[in-house]
Amino acid sequence: MGRSQKQKGYRVERKIVKMLEAEGIKARRQPMSGAILGMPHDVVAEIMEEGLKDTIEVKARKSGEGFKTLKRWKGVADVLILVEDNEMPTVVVSWNYFINLINKNKREIKSESTSKDYQRAKS
Repeated sequence: MGRSQKQKGYRVERKIVKMLEAEGIKARRQPMSGAILGMPHDVVAEIMEEGLKDTIEVKARKSGEGFKTLKRWKGVADVLILVEDNEMPTVVVSWNYFINLINKNKREIKSESTSKDYQRAKS
């Protein structure tokens, strides 16, 4: 990989980290992402649960090569599910849909926690 490609990858990974942080999600770029065995992904974030590390692979293409077919298949649908024989499905969603799912999950976790606290206080 050339120097400019590495710089672009770094720049896009930092952008994704900043976008996640702007949504209140703890995130960090994985140092030397992909270069160290055992650290194959680009970004680590606490997406679904605080303290739980979710790994994120970031891909960027100037021309959109490789993304155009996915965009065409998804069209105006909220979710695109890709199914390969004998494999678990892969889900593709827009950034806004992704953030809404995360926020809904966080509200539900907070609501469950508040409900449990209320039940303990009543006891």
